[in-house]
Order: sequence, then C-alpha cells, then structure tokens
Amino acid sequence: MMRWDLINFFTKKFNYKKYLEIGIATGECYYQVDINEKISVDPALDNYAHSIPTYKMTSDKFFETISNLVTKEKYDIIFIDGLHHSEQVDKDISNSLEHLNDNGTIILHDCNPLVEEHQIVPRQSRAWNGDVWKSIVKYRSLNNGNACVIPTDEGLGIINKNIQCPIQIDLPKELTWQWLTENRETALGLTSIENVKKMLS
Repeated sequence: MMRWDLINFFTKKFNYKKYLEIGIATGECYYQVDINEKISVDPALDNYAHSIPTYKMTSDKFFETISNLVTKEKYDIIFIDGLHHSEQVDKDISNSLEHLNDNGTIILHDCNPLVEEHQIVPRQSRAWNGDVWKSIVKYRSLNNGNACVIPTDEGLGIINKNIQCPIQIDLPKELTWQWLTENRETALGLTSIENVKKMLS
C-alpha cells in the first residue's frame, strides 16, 4: 500500500471532500489522490524548486493565513510530508488538528525509518526520512494511542479519533535511535491495514 492508496481509502470510506497536502515535491502523491477538492502547500525551495504547489509558502505561513480568515478553513484529510524535522512536524500536526473537520484524518509519511542514517537531522543521506518518527511517538504518548503506523511506504502514520492503539511504554527524556530499535513496534503502534479497517468499522 502506497500513501495515496491509504489516503484514497480514507476518502472513500468517510466520503471526504476536502484534502490538504503539506509538501508536494514532485506531486507523485498529490496527483493520485481522488477527491472533490484538493490543495497543496510547499515553499518550493532549493532541491524542490520544481514543485508546483497551490500555495507557494511554508506550512506555518499557510496556517497563519487561513487562521485569519473570517470563516475558519477546515479539511477532511490532511497529508503531512513537508520538512522532515520533528520540531516542524509537531507544528504541522498541531496546526492540522486545528483545521481538521470532525472525524477527519491526518496521514504522515516517513514514520518508520529502517536505517539510522536516514533519520539523522540535518540530512546526511540521499534517501531521507528525517526524525518524523519522534513526532508520531510523542503524539501517541500524549493522546492515548489515537494514532498508529502502517509499516509500508517508509511508514504511514495515521491520526484519527477512532484509532485505538495504546502506547504501553514510558518515553525517555531523549528519543534516540537505539530506543526506537528496542521499542519500535510499541512506540510507533505498528499495525496492518487490516487492523486499521477493523478499528474503523
């Protein structure tokens, strides 16, 4: 299952109408999402200058802009695949939740890095997940496990109020690669799409 397959699954299941993608890059995912209304946000800088987002700006600036509208803009499903630094992902999750419709869903990419080098920040490798995994772990810990990760396509994180995948370990003061390798399944809430479908039924 690829990220667009998961997005399209949720869209069809809940009859979602509005989609927001943070970090469009080449548009590989964006153009395969089948939904009535969709927009993308990307600053399109440096290696991603070729990107053609709906809004050419940072996600922070975008959320600041729509927060100032008279009518609060909201979305049914939001895909986060922007800057892969946990500090930024934390902000993208928080801002997305503020603009998520009831029974909406947030999907995150790059939640399950399998190579240590691929999660080092700043980036040191061509293939790069960043430390997005830290954000999904922290969110799960603070929200009674209402999030999980499907271990496909670099790890697809799902935040949805119907997800019940409790985290049963205490988080250390510092989230390290060694800690992740020792606690990966429980920390990330690794599960299958079949289990996700059961939780949503």
